[in-house]
Amino acid sequence: MNQKKSPSILRKFLLFNLLVFSVLGLFTFIYLKAIQPNLVNIKSTNHLIVIKNTTDHLQRLKIEFNEKGLSSFLLSARFLFQSLDRVQFFNLSGNLIGDTNMLDIDQNVFSRSEVIIEQEINNSSIIIGDNLKDSKTNDSLKYYKEVKDIILNKLRKDPLIIENKIKNDFFVRTLDKVLIKKKIVGYILVSEQANEITVAVKERKNFIIRTVLAVALVILIFSVFLNKYILKPISFLVKYTESIKTKSNKLVNIDNFFIRKDEIGTLTQSIHEMTLDLQKRTNRAETFSTDLAHEIRNPLASLKGASELLDKTTEQKDREKLLNIINHDVERIERLITDYTQMLKDEASLSREKMSKIDLNKIVRNVAED
Repeated sequence: MNQKKSPSILRKFLLFNLLVFSVLGLFTFIYLKAIQPNLVNIKSTNHLIVIKNTTDHLQRLKIEFNEKGLSSFLLSARFLFQSLDRVQFFNLSGNLIGDTNMLDIDQNVFSRSEVIIEQEINNSSIIIGDNLKDSKTNDSLKYYKEVKDIILNKLRKDPLIIENKIKNDFFVRTLDKVLIKKKIVGYILVSEQANEITVAVKERKNFIIRTVLAVALVILIFSVFLNKYILKPISFLVKYTESIKTKSNKLVNIDNFFIRKDEIGTLTQSIHEMTLDLQKRTNRAETFSTDLAHEIRNPLASLKGASELLDKTTEQKDREKLLNIINHDVERIERLITDYTQMLKDEASLSREKMSKIDLNKIVRNVAED
């Protein structure tokens, strides 16, 4: 059964970085999607403060919520809306009855053109829009018709946030009820130009894109360095050890790694030295085995000859002589086997011994004293 090949370190490294990038990309996407709504909500919160202050002034001054009362109120309380582009007042039927633009222009404000380019309705946030190419009057009528529809059908308890993009400008509008003595008397629509929101979103997107590209470039450079200076040398060393293991006639050339002074160079030198040491021990064992076989063969031949003559000899003196020869050859074989066994033990002991520093001066003095 073939063993499944394990993926390389470089592949694992790239897969790990891909996984990290995917997770970061997901969170980045979620973050970018949440930037604009959060900034819009901040704007809308300020609008709600203006709406509350306006409602308090209307109630405190006992202003009638109609065209005449609102006209005089807007002329006397314009300071409430200095930071805003436009504030519009609608009655319960959704008809426009007041507009801060009347402070600067004539009473034809109610036919003012408003280009609305996109529409989307969610729970508490409504984006109004359509690519309108009609006349200014039709644009304005359609705009007020849509606002009226929102007031009558879509406005519930919570205020509505309306996002408009008019040409290249971005507007945030907040629509809320006017409560006087806990009774709904009308609605207020606060509008403010918020191009800084689109600029902030764009800047964050550009920053994140630049950061991702920079990190990707760093990882790419590190991957190339990792593959060239670490993984490839290690793969060559693996092939080198495999060629030794399989007794291949063609060894992998690792001479280029000896000149390196780092950990790879040290590892290469250690593997090379271990290989040479193992080869020396193997050659030594083969030599000892050959010598032992040769040394044992001679006494065995003598032992064989003496045992054959022993059966044919009848004289006691000759038989004793042959027995002495047999005994001598047996002792010689036993001595050879004992010496070879001791040699193997000494070889194993030396292989397990660790190098240690010694004081040569002390040894010389001891020898001289002896």
